[in-house]
Amino acid sequence: MPANFINKGALAEQFWGLEYLKYGSPYTPPALYYWHREAPNANAEVDYIIQQGVDLLPVEVKASAQGSMQSLRQFLKEKNKPFGYRFSLENFSAFEDIQVMPLYAISNLER
Repeated sequence: MPANFINKGALAEQFWGLEYLKYGSPYTPPALYYWHREAPNANAEVDYIIQQGVDLLPVEVKASAQGSMQSLRQFLKEKNKPFGYRFSLENFSAFEDIQVMPLYAISNLER
């Protein structure tokens, strides 16, 4: 039975960020950014914003196979982006404009 940590979401986000940096080029290390939107009754946050070619794409990290993708969808809509990523305990799949990948598959990102 897996451990049920209080801060497992923060641990998953930190794991993803460290792995993303590890798989980057040692000559031009990738920068990590996030997106936070504050609006009355409509706060939203995306864990990471990454660069692929000339495009900036959102990444949402979940510590389980469940969880809402409202903030990710809000970012895609507001910024008119083609798709985003969700990393979680789920298998490879896709939901319309969101590509889902397991947490261990960070090296599969196109750079």
